Amino acid sequence: MTNNLKNWTDDFSTLVEKYAEFVMDSMDTKTMEQFVFDTLVSSYNEYSEGELISEIREFYGEETLEGFGVELKEGPDDVTV
Repeated sequence: MTNNLKNWTDDFSTLVEKYAEFVMDSMDTKTMEQFVFDTLVSSYNEYSEGELISEIREFYGEETLEGFGVELKEGPDDVTV
């Protein structure tokens, strides 16, 4: 049995980067904004609630969490939305 897999390039990661740049350059601003939004939402949906709250707290502070309607209580695991 022969292996039908072919290596088309010696540097697949470079091909990936060039294609990503090509696709990005072909996007208008609205399309790029929607893509970034969809990608972020998809990524954040993989987080647990605690992980997301910890990230928001670390990068943007508790004031941002409060602005999103998250009420922080005294215990580290006691968070309500």
